[in-house]
Amino acid sequence: MKIKALILVLIPLLVVSCDSLFDKGDVEKKFSGPAQIEFKPLQQEANQNSGSFEVAIQLIGKQRGSDLTVSFSVDGSSTAVDGTHYTLPSSSATIASGTSTATVTINLIDGNLASGEEVTLMLNLEDAGEVTAAPNLDQSTTFIFGS
Repeated sequence: MKIKALILVLIPLLVVSCDSLFDKGDVEKKFSGPAQIEFKPLQQEANQNSGSFEVAIQLIGKQRGSDLTVSFSVDGSSTAVDGTHYTLPSSSATIASGTSTATVTINLIDGNLASGEEVTLMLNLEDAGEVTAAPNLDQSTTFIFGS
């Protein structure tokens, strides 16, 4: 009987004491580290006949008062071949002043993969001056498949 009464008293106290955590939650959390850049998504699939796919480069941290040009390269272990499976219009993208994201469009070349065949395209972010590529978020892998 005493245990039931104790439980009935403790449960409301537990809920009330956590109330301030849930009220403020993630709303008040701010990134306070040095600015970094990352790829989004880190991994995806693309059908060779879809025409193109996109990868975003996102700024982590405070937006900048000037444009930020970010370079990237194709990783040497990619199995997708430039000019056969895809084309890259550029090897850089610009995050405009006052924004947090730039989009990279990769054009796909249809007809060079058999149904069920797959190649990978891996892109690596490079540091952009004082803005560094975030560790573990600096490579995007796309699996390009034939249909």
